[in-house]
Amino acid sequence: MKKIKVEKLTEEAFAPFGKVLMTEGRDFGGEEGMYKWYEKQSAVEGAETVAVNLLTAIERDFVCKKFEAHARTTETILPLTGGLIVAGVPAGEVAGERLRAFYVPVGMGVSWAPGAWHYAPYPIGGDATCAIIFRHGTGGDDVEFAELSEEMGFEL
Repeated sequence: MKKIKVEKLTEEAFAPFGKVLMTEGRDFGGEEGMYKWYEKQSAVEGAETVAVNLLTAIERDFVCKKFEAHARTTETILPLTGGLIVAGVPAGEVAGERLRAFYVPVGMGVSWAPGAWHYAPYPIGGDATCAIIFRHGTGGDDVEFAELSEEMGFEL
């Protein structure tokens, strides 16, 4: 099985897939000494109603083959209880040579662009819960599935 190296999550590296959510280097408002407000770090496109969901990613081998994409909405993943590896393929053909993987620590997040291929994240060091935010109803009317021709793995 071919393996790919998990990459450090940076705005530049993740740009073909969507946006990185983080506070470092971002402008903020708020009340000094009370809180910092980082407004609209991401937006859910195409949504009349936004769904905030929780997903517990089960620790498993770093092996992937199956992917999903949404044509009408972004999908934001925010790790709450542990770091995650997310794997994806930019919009277009699902092919192993286009696959990339990123480590997303607690305190950061990613927002998959419409059309970007992804699937359930891989937790590091035990099961981990994350928030998943997208247009309400996406799982029922805006999901397409695809598979790689062979399984691919990741190495840290």
